[in-house]
Amino acid sequence: MTVISNRIKQLRKLKGVSQQELADYLEIERTSLSKIENMRYNPSSRVIIEISNFFNLAIGDIFFNQSVSPTDTKRKQAI
Repeated sequence: MTVISNRIKQLRKLKGVSQQELADYLEIERTSLSKIENMRYNPSSRVIIEISNFFNLAIGDIFFNQSVSPTDTKRKQAI
């Protein structure tokens, strides 16, 4: 089960913003943003904060899989 994911593409489309516009705001290449959106590249902490600021959302609301409950990620105890 994937715990880390991101909703950047979904949020960007809802806001009507192109990849190039968001990449310009973040001061990164459009290809880097594409890789971030497709989970092929992990953004720096600066970029994560800037994405959060751009969408005015908490980092966890953008980068963590909301369908995973805390009990799904707890370590299984040996029987």
